[in-house]
Amino acid sequence: MPVHNGDLELSLLTLLEGQERYGLDLAKELRSLTGGDLDLNAGTLYPTLHRLEHRGWLQSDTRVSPRGGHPLRYYRLTDAGQRALQAKRDAYHRWHQGLTQRWGTK
Repeated sequence: MPVHNGDLELSLLTLLEGQERYGLDLAKELRSLTGGDLDLNAGTLYPTLHRLEHRGWLQSDTRVSPRGGHPLRYYRLTDAGQRALQAKRDAYHRWHQGLTQRWGTK
């Protein structure tokens, strides 16, 4: 399923609200929530996470994996990320409301 950057950003920020998570955990949760329709590959997921971090919306740190193996990079929202999330939610709700008013609910 194709995903637009704005949709992916909103999804990732939402999943990080109130908790920190590592990249593959985020991808797994999105796949689960969408019944497999949204199956991100690393070439989409990590550049998006890095972009959000570069904007100051996320912070990350690397930790030893609880199961051993490679270290994991955990991401969490910053205060700026929380504000960006709210702005994106507001924009989404305006867009959805506009469509609903134009075409009605079905």
